[in-house]
Amino acid sequence: MEEIRGGNRRETLDEIHEILVDGLQRELHPDENKLITEWTATFNHEERATIINMLKELLNKHKRHD
Repeated sequence: MEEIRGGNRRETLDEIHEILVDGLQRELHPDENKLITEWTATFNHEERATIINMLKELLNKHKRHD
């Protein structure tokens, strides 16, 4: 069971990382990666989904204005 949770957290981290890299249009600094990893580790499943959806919405709005 823990392995599944860990996998979900890894996927969440990867997805948040991808959204941020896409939005910022640059690679993240190692300090930024560390901060994101520590931040996402505190999320439960519902919180992770909410944050990912909010980031995607923000990124989509940003892209439409460009």
